[in-house]
Amino acid sequence: MKSHVARRYGRGFTLIELLVVIAIIAILAAILFPVFARAREQARRTACLSNMKQIGTALYMYAQDYDEILPERYGCSDVPGVCGWDYETINGVGYARTWKSMLVPYIKNRDVYKCPSSSAAQHGTLVNSTKGFGENLNYPAGYEMWLPNFNPSAIFLNGAAYPQPLSGLLYPAQELIIIETHYGWADIGPYLSYCEPSGPTCDANSFDGPSSWSSGHAKKAGNIVYLDSHAKYRHYRDTFVDDPGRRENDWRYSYTAAQTVGGWDWVNTAPNQMDKYPDDANSL
Repeated sequence: MKSHVARRYGRGFTLIELLVVIAIIAILAAILFPVFARAREQARRTACLSNMKQIGTALYMYAQDYDEILPERYGCSDVPGVCGWDYETINGVGYARTWKSMLVPYIKNRDVYKCPSSSAAQHGTLVNSTKGFGENLNYPAGYEMWLPNFNPSAIFLNGAAYPQPLSGLLYPAQELIIIETHYGWADIGPYLSYCEPSGPTCDANSFDGPSSWSSGHAKKAGNIVYLDSHAKYRHYRDTFVDDPGRRENDWRYSYTAAQTVGGWDWVNTAPNQMDKYPDDANSL
């Protein structure tokens, strides 16, 4: 009877066979889990790139409504001769306006400012308020604006203006305006420190993350909006390399001039500090 049952249903797995199957499953899991993780991060990076493209479009829509002038990094009051804080009231608190609040009428959704890859997006943008300096949680941190206001100067060879008219842009397709980092400010600059990891020990105004310039996708690379409104993913260090034809880099100044002209080397703080750290795979 027993032999009949064994013939009918077959013999069971031996312990060695079970261990081999388990080992194969473990090997496959070890191979596939990182692949799945990279695929998820690629999807997040694409979502953040879509956000940046919407921001680029909104910048131009704003400019068309305001005599072809791009929004300022921070709002300025209408008091004649005085540029004081321009506040907007949210839940009874007055927060200094930034480019993020100025673009909301064109974007309609503040979540566009929130990159799912970035832990900085869990915090609010750092601004002055009627309750004191702090985070405006209505506008996530992680996206910052660069509009230089050092005109005239020895390193901005093609000039810079603030506020910036569209007519004054010489190479809009190669000049950036919005970038992803782990700083809490609404604006960004090449003079801000680069360090790994980020946080209060690096800079009191950077949030904890892989680096102070981390996009959430990589330590030294992220999505960037350019002044013609297009967006793309780039290695940040490459944005500081001077283009010989333009005599400037993507930040609209000359890295070489800042290194050689007396008193301007501080502008190159971030790129010079980036050179001290090795690239991570996602920055390449």
